[in-house]
Amino acid sequence: MERWVIAVLAAACIGWGVLFVAPLALLALTHRCTADDDRLAVSLATLSILDAHPTGATPQEGRSSYCENDDRITTVMQDYRFSAPRADVRSFYREIAIKDGWTPYPDDDGEGVSCFAKSVGGRKVDLYLSFSGEMREEYDDGYKVSVSSSLDGRGWC
Repeated sequence: MERWVIAVLAAACIGWGVLFVAPLALLALTHRCTADDDRLAVSLATLSILDAHPTGATPQEGRSSYCENDDRITTVMQDYRFSAPRADVRSFYREIAIKDGWTPYPDDDGEGVSCFAKSVGGRKVDLYLSFSGEMREEYDDGYKVSVSSSLDGRGWC
């Protein structure tokens, strides 16, 4: 094959790589959790709603947190054990969240905590409550209080 044909094919391959591979690489590099997200997790972990719990509920371990690399939403969770009916847990958190300045989302059914939001340091933070085994027929006595946000104020609700 002549050198000019090889040069044209190489230039075409490089051109296609720049057009398609470079933007994907840039996207992957710019959507990674950073030390700023770690600092956000530390800040979220101080929210008093994570310490609030009904009498008889037992906090499990320490708080846990994670950051989703693709959307950079940071979540901090506190797990609890409690053997009361779930409706009691939901109503406890609904009452305490409203007293603490959290606002229910517009689609809230008024039955408990689905998703609440609050501005913390100028950033929107979401609050939600989930129960262990919610997706299965059998239930256990665990539940989780979670708060989430991102550097641009997005959360999970």
